[in-house]
Amino acid sequence: MKKLYEKFNNLFKFTQKEYEASINALNIFFGAVIGISLGSIGDIATKDYILLLIITSTAVTSILFVTYSDRRYWSIFVLGLILIGMWKMDHSSDPIVGLPPKLLPTLGVWALLAITTEFADIVRDDPSDKDQ
Repeated sequence: MKKLYEKFNNLFKFTQKEYEASINALNIFFGAVIGISLGSIGDIATKDYILLLIITSTAVTSILFVTYSDRRYWSIFVLGLILIGMWKMDHSSDPIVGLPPKLLPTLGVWALLAITTEFADIVRDDPSDKDQ
């Protein structure tokens, strides 16, 4: 009975390949969405565009650190600080640079899904289960 329970329970866990595919899919999809978001900013000053690229790439890098670093909790903490800093910067009375309206929600959802995927259960691949 225990073996049947374990087999059934393992159906709801990622295999290593499924985990890697999930992370890759998130990165590709949200990278494209951010590209669309940045493409909608119109004509802004070069200085503002460079600042926007630096800020966005810092957030994207911190999201990737969550999924690739062995220091998950530290990476999540730093990611939280960066996203809070971006939100505060965007909602200040005199922002350094205005963020595109959909950028911060996109980064937030990506971060949440990356963290959720990172903490999902992963089961070791069992060669006898290849037909499932």
